[in-house]
Amino acid sequence: MKIPHVIRLGVALSFLSLFAFSAWAQMPATLLPPEAPTSRTVTLEEVWRRGGEDDEEILIGVVGRGVLDSQGNTYLLDRQLSQVLVIGPDGELIKTLGREGEGPGEMTRPSDIFLAEDGQIGISQGFPGKIILINGDDTPGGNIHIGEGAAEGGFFFLGEAHMRHGHLVVQGGRGSFNTETSKNTSIQFLSLVDLEGQEITRFVEHTRERDFTRPEFNEEKDFSEMNTWTLGDDIIYTSPVRDEYVIHGYDLQGNQVVHFRREFSPRQRSDEDKDEMTSGMRIVINGVEPEIDKHVLDHDPAVMDLKVARDGRLFVNNCFNQRKLLDEGVAGRFDVLAPDGQFLEELTLSVPEFNNTQDRLVFLDGEYWLLIRHYDSARDAMNAGFAGGDEEEEADLQEAEPLEIILFKAA
Repeated sequence: MKIPHVIRLGVALSFLSLFAFSAWAQMPATLLPPEAPTSRTVTLEEVWRRGGEDDEEILIGVVGRGVLDSQGNTYLLDRQLSQVLVIGPDGELIKTLGREGEGPGEMTRPSDIFLAEDGQIGISQGFPGKIILINGDDTPGGNIHIGEGAAEGGFFFLGEAHMRHGHLVVQGGRGSFNTETSKNTSIQFLSLVDLEGQEITRFVEHTRERDFTRPEFNEEKDFSEMNTWTLGDDIIYTSPVRDEYVIHGYDLQGNQVVHFRREFSPRQRSDEDKDEMTSGMRIVINGVEPEIDKHVLDHDPAVMDLKVARDGRLFVNNCFNQRKLLDEGVAGRFDVLAPDGQFLEELTLSVPEFNNTQDRLVFLDGEYWLLIRHYDSARDAMNAGFAGGDEEEEADLQEAEPLEIILFKAA
């Protein structure tokens, strides 16, 4: 059964960016070859495995993100249980950090995790948006509120938050709702901020208005340079053009210093693909469920995801390498670029037990990867619980397979 995604008033967020077309069009592009110069397949080697039906020590809700520290400890963010599991290099549970709530060191539906330079753990909470800091001994480390405070009116939301070499970059925004017109106006941004939450550099900004009397899913309007971004060594990579294989990079002062381009035709979607994108979509406003005006494009976005390895290599997931299209036993495939734009290789990661309809591969640092088994069913069951599903949905919640988490290393 497909569990519907419920979009609630005030938290239906789409991050839209303002394209500085004339600026980047004038910058000479580094042209990538149409085909990878070489292809390599690596069978990932298991390091440890936790969770599943037989693990009685650890209770796992829904883990979708993790980070690795320099000692080999893995920090797993559990969005459902609002906590962080710290797993040692040998797979043993070291400690559990954080808990559900709104007090110091507590979180509600956390969305992202990073490690700060001083040993603190940073947790991004989407709404109300803030970064929650937790010390290594599980004591509260304070909160980072980005930009203007609540006294300015409206609401603040926060998406991804990445820290590297002490630089904190966040994706967030501020919104307001006009009760007379039923319109929501939001200003979204991608910014470098300090540890007090004050903005240093704004890389991308866009203003968006939504009319909740005429709810709409419009993929073209909703595309944003902030949808696909990552933080490297003093550089922020983004994908600014939906239907083209283009990658930009900004230095910490907001200057564009990278323009990679590759000859590329995005994948054509089938009617089934387009129906699947919106078949479970709902919006509920004051208990009423209006019909959504849906506009789905004929092609996938050219660039689906960007990640930076510990050594600075850029891992690009293009639309032909998304999970559902991979061969049996393939957990991921990436275009790997050097920081100067050299197309190094196409890298295929093999995991014989990988299920491309349920499992999820999570990037850690380019050498280590997390495999989250049964992720999709666990996520859908969690969403049904958050939304207050009907009896049939609650039954699915009970029947969902328990998550199993496996740390792999690329040989």
